[in-house]
Amino acid sequence: MRVLLISNMYPDERTLSESRMQPGIFIKYQADFLEKNGIDVIKAVKRTRSPLGYFKFLVLSAYKVLFSDYDIIHAHFVPHSALVPAILNSVRKKPLIVTFHGTDARIYPFKSRFHRMLTLYVVSRSDRVVAVSEEMKTVLVRLGLRDEKIVVIGTGVDTCAFHPIDKDDARRVLGLPADKKIVLYVGRLQRMKGVEDVYESARRMPDTQFIIVGGGDAKTNLDNCLFAGEVSHDRMHLWMSASDLLVLPSRSEGLPCVVMEALSCGIPAVVTAVGGNPELVADGDSGFLVTVGDVDALVGRIREILEDEDLRGRMGRFGREEMIRKYERDTVMERLKEEYISLSRGLVDTVKY
Repeated sequence: MRVLLISNMYPDERTLSESRMQPGIFIKYQADFLEKNGIDVIKAVKRTRSPLGYFKFLVLSAYKVLFSDYDIIHAHFVPHSALVPAILNSVRKKPLIVTFHGTDARIYPFKSRFHRMLTLYVVSRSDRVVAVSEEMKTVLVRLGLRDEKIVVIGTGVDTCAFHPIDKDDARRVLGLPADKKIVLYVGRLQRMKGVEDVYESARRMPDTQFIIVGGGDAKTNLDNCLFAGEVSHDRMHLWMSASDLLVLPSRSEGLPCVVMEALSCGIPAVVTAVGGNPELVADGDSGFLVTVGDVDALVGRIREILEDEDLRGRMGRFGREEMIRKYERDTVMERLKEEYISLSRGLVDTVKY
């Protein structure tokens, strides 16, 4: 089987070893899994963060759709990557599967009538829609999609790569203090990710070390905030294992990989109850859920975990067990492979919306 993968976010493999986060790394891991399992993956991807790269990406997408030899098209992010195959696929008439990852489902279609119409147009030309969380599926049904057209398949987590290691060893490697409680934030430094709430929490907890991993301009000059910058994905497990908990007070989410990775490393997470977060974090068992913008609750839950070593240990063990049981990447990707096989054999009925 040959799959044409189209994505406007994909890492530049020439710079994977650099100490920076790579957009679309989870899509690369998906492609790697498919290739290891006997599926040829033809790629039309945008490997640069620059908006100027879109022209080359769109031309490449059109060329691949019209002239490549493939059985199925899989486009990630709607409509950014899916519009070209939705328009041109009438020529080739191959099965088209599209995946919504986050803001493309929860924000983009609700910006205006035009955005909604564009999203529904792409969906109407697709044969299967993938949502990465049950919550996102609910959003898409509310948008007007038919329930039977949507399948929920997350990105999964590599529980072998993201596994607990000795905290003291991890801190020694990274040069972090052994005697401090450490709270970790991983993500873009922007309002949508709730980074200002992280800073306010740090201001109220001056004796706690906050480590901020990610790029962006929204920084603070608080003494207890250490900015690690962008970290390569293959070293992220060190930062997680060196920390006592992860905090992610986002205002919008899909199914955040960073939360799955932290739980897989055996550390609890305090996150906002948005998007797929409640599906990942079992409130009171693997971490805590808080309301968006409620810094009092955020600080309270962080302190509760930091002050109770037994609670941290129980939450860490429970979170890792849940990731292995529900979100192990190979198991999740097998479900995607099954969808490919069903589509290629014509076993899935096409539904307009």
